[in-house]
Amino acid sequence: MKRNPGYLPSEAIGKRVRVKLAHGGEGATDANPMSPLGWAADGKGGCNWRRSGSPFDIAEYEVIA
Repeated sequence: MKRNPGYLPSEAIGKRVRVKLAHGGEGATDANPMSPLGWAADGKGGCNWRRSGSPFDIAEYEVIA
């Protein structure tokens, strides 16, 4: 996994990512087997890459699709 730079990484544009949050947990995914894995990195409903000091900030990410 790579450290969140605080902005949308160019390698993640238009992709889906798996994230680890600042509090140490992984970002939840939908349990529905028909839902895509991970989180949308950008677009409507995409990740918030800014770091605000919240325990729910993205700390690390991995591009998965």
